[in-house]
Amino acid sequence: MKYLPLMLSLAACGSGDAGEAGDPPGTDPAGVDASGLAPLSQPSSGECPDLTQSHTTTFTSSGDDRVVTAVVPDDPPADMPLVFFFHGLLDPGSMPVPTEYMASALNLQAVANEAGVAFILPQSGVMSRVGMSFFMWAVDEYEGSDVVLFDDLRSCAADQLDVDLKAVHAMGMSGGALFTTVVLRERSDALASAIELSGGADIDMLTFDNTLSEYITPARAVPTLLVAGGSTDAWPGGGLELVNFTRATDVLEDHLVADGHFVVRCEHDQGHSVPLAAVNASWDWVDAHRFDETSPFVQSGIDDVSSLNSWCVVAE
Repeated sequence: MKYLPLMLSLAACGSGDAGEAGDPPGTDPAGVDASGLAPLSQPSSGECPDLTQSHTTTFTSSGDDRVVTAVVPDDPPADMPLVFFFHGLLDPGSMPVPTEYMASALNLQAVANEAGVAFILPQSGVMSRVGMSFFMWAVDEYEGSDVVLFDDLRSCAADQLDVDLKAVHAMGMSGGALFTTVVLRERSDALASAIELSGGADIDMLTFDNTLSEYITPARAVPTLLVAGGSTDAWPGGGLELVNFTRATDVLEDHLVADGHFVVRCEHDQGHSVPLAAVNASWDWVDAHRFDETSPFVQSGIDDVSSLNSWCVVAE
């Protein structure tokens, strides 16, 4: 994928009515794709947001009002890849619309125009713990409303945009990367690939009864790019470590490799941040993968990921 130079190094956690969806192309009348691609579902609350233009809007999913930012090319091509981007943990007081913040910080409109990719950035709910409130995905749930939100937006995008359903990717940062693990676990039959920037699996955390981003073998193998920041990739920082994302990424990597997924691991050693090189590697990863196709980084039995970055290796 061509990409524009994105000048950023982001902290991954901050302090601060549409028509009905039809069957995806290539399905039989029952909506079943021969390759195993998940059929589209009807929106859970019977409505869709407007995803035909770049803006932030609201709609009802699972009976609740949800916010979503869409970023589409100014001149949309046919059969666009579709990237779901899940934001990290953020403070509603200092960052009231995290989806708009991430779209701007990652310069997604320029990327969409340059590469012909559509982006959907859903907004999580607000969670309260130990006297604090923050945007956070329900990574302790199974088949919850956040997963249904993904289903709704996938179906709505297929109805409104000329997207390639075999080029749908899940990508997240920090808490959003932990939710990407959930989407990978629950909806592997809808994904061409997954990308996690400081994510992982199987996290036990104070005040949560259930394991966060618990790994359960996905229904199918999904090429996955895992990026972590070394020994200081932890949250919240400042001497307090509730989540070590490098260790959590190690756990997810081991699970995925054991289950036969093609996994590339990148370690940038810049802590809980996202350097430019990791962002650019992510766009290259998106461009390279389609549903049910062998990763092009596997060539003649030899794994070659040197084009992503020098600090990326094939996980074994």
